[in-house]
Amino acid sequence: MLDRGILFVASSLLIILVLGALWQVFTRYVLNNPSTFTNELLGFLLVWTSLLGASYAFGANKHLALTFVTNKLTGTRGMIITVINDIFVIFFAVVILLKGGMEAVNMTMSQTTPILGVQKGIVYSILPISGVLIILYKLLGIKEYKKISQEEGG
Repeated sequence: MLDRGILFVASSLLIILVLGALWQVFTRYVLNNPSTFTNELLGFLLVWTSLLGASYAFGANKHLALTFVTNKLTGTRGMIITVINDIFVIFFAVVILLKGGMEAVNMTMSQTTPILGVQKGIVYSILPISGVLIILYKLLGIKEYKKISQEEGG
């Protein structure tokens, strides 16, 4: 359900991105009067889509990873390295995305964007949102590793 929700939101934002880019090109080259709001909007949507996509990639274990060590280790040793790696990811998500993201949201909530007039804190809110999603995915993954480990052992 979480996967579907993230994919739905990210896909919707991607559709808006494509339509916005087409509108920007149309207004610039056909109407000779470029749209003023699309550049700012597309920049924000690109950040949101990217971070939601990254969150989903962590949940599906399809993120960029160096696996030459974990591929050589099997069984308990491989599981231990995988869990340690997930703990590092959780630490990063807590410190940078969640804590740092909340600080960025709080510091910029009183500022507005120049063209759209949106509070910058709303734009930056994707940082703690993606942090929470990554933490949730990794905690669910560790729970799944424990389950797999118990099945192998017993």
